Amino acid sequence: MLGKILNTLPGTGYSQTPGFWWSVIFSSNLGGNITPIGSASTVVAVTMMHKYQIKMSFAGFVSKAFIFAFVQLVIATFYVVLFLS
Repeated sequence: MLGKILNTLPGTGYSQTPGFWWSVIFSSNLGGNITPIGSASTVVAVTMMHKYQIKMSFAGFVSKAFIFAFVQLVIATFYVVLFLS
């Protein structure tokens, strides 16, 4: 759906601005990794935590996941800046 919306903006076709498209893809996918309900992978992680009776609050999950999401975001930023701009 987001791709259809971005295609309607003038001058944002993939062939003209691939860095813009990859930035949107990275940000929309990485943003969900910070919260326990933001992406399918974190829902699976929380399910496994419950299965093995690992107790963690919402804030505890966010504080632990933040560093991983931050590292992924830094890597994605370097990729877009170095290879797509």
